[in-house]
Amino acid sequence: MAQTYFPASAPPPPPPRAQRPDVELGSEPSATECFIAEHIEPRHEALRRWSSTLPHEELLQRAARRKKMTIKKITDSNQLFFLSGVVVGGMDGVITSLVSHQARRVSRSKAMTKRYLTASDVPTPKGKAINPTEFSRAVKYLKSLGGPVTVKPSSGRASKGITVNVTRESQLRQAWQAAMAARSATSESRYLIVMEEYTPGLDLRAYVVGSTVVGAVARLPLYVVGDGISTVGSLADAEISRRGPNEYLKGRQPEVTDAMLAPLELTRDSVLPFGKLQPLSAIADTTRGGGLAVDVLDLLADELKELAVEGLWAIPGLGAAAVDLLAPSLGSAEGAVVLDVNPYANIMQFHYPAYGEPRRVNDAVMEEILERASR
Repeated sequence: MAQTYFPASAPPPPPPRAQRPDVELGSEPSATECFIAEHIEPRHEALRRWSSTLPHEELLQRAARRKKMTIKKITDSNQLFFLSGVVVGGMDGVITSLVSHQARRVSRSKAMTKRYLTASDVPTPKGKAINPTEFSRAVKYLKSLGGPVTVKPSSGRASKGITVNVTRESQLRQAWQAAMAARSATSESRYLIVMEEYTPGLDLRAYVVGSTVVGAVARLPLYVVGDGISTVGSLADAEISRRGPNEYLKGRQPEVTDAMLAPLELTRDSVLPFGKLQPLSAIADTTRGGGLAVDVLDLLADELKELAVEGLWAIPGLGAAAVDLLAPSLGSAEGAVVLDVNPYANIMQFHYPAYGEPRRVNDAVMEEILERASR
């Protein structure tokens, strides 16, 4: 057999990489699974590699300077924006002067936000806020709905304490405890736990400024694709390692343990069938859970954008915020619901998406501040 020789100065080429299995969807795939198979897996290797990132506050401050504003620090968390010596706006922590005091109070409570959405006829899942001590009442409400529910803390943030697709009392008890553990220590409202009808769909976050959606991402849970040989643990470790060069993602990855996989009836040693798409968490936690934010602004149907704007407008005095939706499809608002309106949302995921185009949400916020100041 002929041998192949390589010059001493040129190392042999690396062995070919194993081809990634094509996703094989089941008979009734979820909207998230369909999105992954159609929009992510074909460009799996196109994951963005952000070499550096700016935090939320600095993104807004840089946008202000681009608009020729000067910034005066009042306290560690408060700043004023000046244009030609005149105050045009400011920041209080992570939010800007586009958020009124009333809007802050409403948005800090998911229960209160749901009331405002309902009063404005914005489609939102049917639900109820229940005192943590009234678990028996929660059990009765679960039975009365006759279907799966989502359980979450009324004042929680960053995807903590949320349990979806709860159908049994035993699951409800665990979800109740998780919601209690995620209680926001800074909540100004009476602490409640929200139960609402579970609505399946693609997890979308649209950022609305004034009357315009200026950024939109689909939020996907950490997932792996089985090859019939590798364990779930090794697949998860490889996926997390792949994200290392991405400055935005690398610090937001979880430790995939047997305890994390237990609700899925998996362990790190489990082996998935060839082509099996397996989410490793029930929700898309993009803070520390390995979730991905994928830019979908150009794919979002106009009627979904209109729904997001209606969600923003349901909260008086709110000029800019993230609006969270669940939608069966990017191409239609049919069956879509608004889950939450959050002016405290971090804008980094719109600037540094895992896939797709970055969106300058910060510039849109500053343009709206100047527009309002000129009225």
